[in-house]
Amino acid sequence: MLHCYASGTYISRGEKFRCATSTASPLGVGRARRNEGEEKKKLDETLNSRPPATLHLFLLPSPPIPAHLSTGKMRQRRAKIYRKMLQQYSLQFGFREPYQLLVDDTFALALARYKISDPLHQFGNVLQTKKVKPLITQCCMAALYALGKEHQPTVEMAKAWERRMCNHREAIAPTECIKQCVGPENKHRYIVASEQGELRRDLRLNVAALPLMHFTQAVMVLEPMSPLTRSRIDDKEEDKLNLPASEAGLLKSKPDVEVDIVGADAGEEGKEEKEAGARRRKRKAPNPLSVRKAKNPKLTMEQKLHREQELKKQKQRAAARARLQATNPEAAKLADEKSPARRKRKRTARAASTAATSSAADAEAKPVSKPTAATDAGTEPATKKKRPRTKRPPTTTATQPPASAPASE
Repeated sequence: MLHCYASGTYISRGEKFRCATSTASPLGVGRARRNEGEEKKKLDETLNSRPPATLHLFLLPSPPIPAHLSTGKMRQRRAKIYRKMLQQYSLQFGFREPYQLLVDDTFALALARYKISDPLHQFGNVLQTKKVKPLITQCCMAALYALGKEHQPTVEMAKAWERRMCNHREAIAPTECIKQCVGPENKHRYIVASEQGELRRDLRLNVAALPLMHFTQAVMVLEPMSPLTRSRIDDKEEDKLNLPASEAGLLKSKPDVEVDIVGADAGEEGKEEKEAGARRRKRKAPNPLSVRKAKNPKLTMEQKLHREQELKKQKQRAAARARLQATNPEAAKLADEKSPARRKRKRTARAASTAATSSAADAEAKPVSKPTAATDAGTEPATKKKRPRTKRPPTTTATQPPASAPASE
């Protein structure tokens, strides 16, 4: 489709035409009334007398098709969410086909405003089934009748739906009528379709297990589950996992009967041993070959406490020694001589000297081995001779007398 700015008309692509500027006719070429013959003649004269003006033609894209008028199916992601949601309603709250869709007057007016010719088909697309029963209350029908003849198509469309008798002798507000029909628990399992935000908010906060529908930019949508509905589902799941009250009473009233069974103790002991063995297998130590050795050995709590106490004592002694040396150096020297560490060093030196004297005495007392026949004959023995050590005189101390020489010598 081409648009001519000079004439203000839409012209097909294959049509051959000539157009003049808007100065040729005050109303424009496209707006002239063709029924009058005089104007038609004047138009032909102006077109023949003047040369054709330059035209600015643009190819305009076709307008987008609304979502509710499109022939394609619902988006896959949204359809999957709706299917899972309705499955939860059916499993947890007993919803079943055909679904009872309670429509109010505002939703019926929205259907007419968006020119939805087959609302039942759209209901089936949203609820993922063809078995849908639309309902409308008597009070909502009275509200539609009160709008006048302008909304007569909406009234005719609503007459085709099933009438839900609300038992109100005089018509009340549709909002209150819908609330009374649903009730506090939605025992009839209705799906409410409404365009009133306040009504949907009140139902969402006060009634659990109630699906809600409305329009969003000419698209019919199903609202997600309310927090109240989700909490009710969680409570039901917890009740399934817990023990029923009837069985809990039976467990409390169970008689205490003791029965002696031969070999029962042995079986229980074997089970305990097996469980203990299984636990030990789980608590295996790491492979020592694959573990890096620790630089410092691990100490127990008692060893750590003992070590800390020793370090604390050493610090205290060092501080006392420093104070004593600063005040009285002679007393500090006497204290160092009488200190247990000094006595320990003296004991170790005395022990080392006694060990040296005893080893020298044993070496002198040991007899010298005589040569064998093999050595006299000049043959070498199997074992290699050791180099003889030089004898050293024993060290004599004041505490121990020198060792006596052996009788053989």
